[in-house]
Amino acid sequence: MKTTFVYISILLISCTVFSQSHDSLTTELKHKIEKTTNDSIKIGYKIELAKQLLKSNVDTTRIIINDVLNIIKDNEGNYFQSRKAEALNYLGILDSKQSYVEKALSNYLEALDITYSVKDSAGIGLSLHNLGMFYRRQKEFSKAKEYLKKAIIVKEKLKDVEDLALSRHMLALTYYNNEQMDSARYHIAVVKEMPCSSVRKSKANGTLAAIYFKEKKYDQSIDIYKENIEISRDINDQNELSISYLNVAVLYNALKQYESAVPYLDSAIAVAKKLKHKELLLKQYYSRSNLNETLKEYEQALQDYKVYKMYNDSINDIEKAKRITALELNYQFDKEKQASELRLENETSKKQLYLLLFVIATIMGGIIFWLTRKNAKHRLALSNKELESEQLEKVKAELALVTREKELKNAVIENSLRQEILSSTLGEIRDIIKLRDEQERKTALHSLSASLLSEKATKRTTTDLQSYLNEVSLDFKVILDKNFSQLKEKEKELLCLMTLGLNATEISKLQNNTVSAIKSTRSRIRKKLGVDSKQDIIEFIKNFEI
Repeated sequence: MKTTFVYISILLISCTVFSQSHDSLTTELKHKIEKTTNDSIKIGYKIELAKQLLKSNVDTTRIIINDVLNIIKDNEGNYFQSRKAEALNYLGILDSKQSYVEKALSNYLEALDITYSVKDSAGIGLSLHNLGMFYRRQKEFSKAKEYLKKAIIVKEKLKDVEDLALSRHMLALTYYNNEQMDSARYHIAVVKEMPCSSVRKSKANGTLAAIYFKEKKYDQSIDIYKENIEISRDINDQNELSISYLNVAVLYNALKQYESAVPYLDSAIAVAKKLKHKELLLKQYYSRSNLNETLKEYEQALQDYKVYKMYNDSINDIEKAKRITALELNYQFDKEKQASELRLENETSKKQLYLLLFVIATIMGGIIFWLTRKNAKHRLALSNKELESEQLEKVKAELALVTREKELKNAVIENSLRQEILSSTLGEIRDIIKLRDEQERKTALHSLSASLLSEKATKRTTTDLQSYLNEVSLDFKVILDKNFSQLKEKEKELLCLMTLGLNATEISKLQNNTVSAIKSTRSRIRKKLGVDSKQDIIEFIKNFEI
């Protein structure tokens, strides 16, 4: 007796402490909301408060969520869009609890679109989970399992153990509803092995209790549900509390302990009414109607059945089902339309890109062709230049060879001529020495000197002749340059040679010209200077300045 009293006392204290803790957190959040003026911070507090009140006060929760959506509609940016998706998810949960199924589905789908657009992984996981829960309630178990499995994949990457455990538990429950008990047991075992909270594990145990019930292991099942009632009270989870009351009542009914089942059903209905949870109320009124019929409380059974029928007509409305299907089809159509537009846009972009790449490639090809051609021309020009240079060098070499050959020949000839001239000159000198008359000797020596000069000049080039004349007739040449600028260089050269006593024949040899040409030039000079043929032209020039 004492032990039972102690246990009850501890339980009451625990409930009081949790309740105070929950109320304290709610009060603190309300205080923070009132104090803050920053919209982004205020939205975060409001959503957190809605989470706290979701399982106990649906009306207040709806007001808070709608207020959040009103604040967000005037704000842009990824943060506000993520918060909007979160608010829509919780609004969808409220709509689902109150059987506004079209609104719930619309809110979930919009939330999913937003979270994908802003790449909010946590929001994607929440939206997928809620869609799985929605289709489980609609008994579309294939879709439910598909969305829940997707949610699990996303949550595994986020490493949020508690949230991951929730989705795995709901997947187990979906397998249970779909009569796939082995899969349900597997996922319950996974949840129990996870490092999640004891509350989450107890809820997974609740699904295990349902399996025991199907297997007619009523004692094991009822113990789990009664334990869950206490846990739900502790954490103030009104939704789970209502379900646990109903489950205990169903088990007592299966055990034919009808009187024991009645208070649990009454408690389940009272909590569900507070939550305004139509689906729970539907099941609970139907169970109580059957129970009252068994207890032969026919009037009460009829009243409960009428209420059940009212909720059933509200929830299982054919037109509503059509509207849900239409919503799904519209959503799918919008998605396909967006995908088609995106594909079309991508195709257009690809075509534009290909055209741009083609134009660039054509231009680059033209540039490369032009550069290649220019390079080829440059190489050809260089090759031609090199060839010309080689040919020029070859010609130069041949010319140098020919010149050298000529020089050698000339050297040989000059050497022979020198020998001849030397021999001839020695003979003439001997003859002059033999002359007795002094005047004759002078004349003969002068003639010999002129002859030698003529021979010497013949062997020189024009440049050498000019240099020689500059040496021997410099004064006379100065007179010519100064006073007779009308004369040509060749004419001046002829006059300088005449000063040396050379006749026309000797001058012709020096200038490599004919005798007649020399005489013609001499006559032309006379005309230019105005000197007649009888006058000595050399004396005229020398005396010009006097």
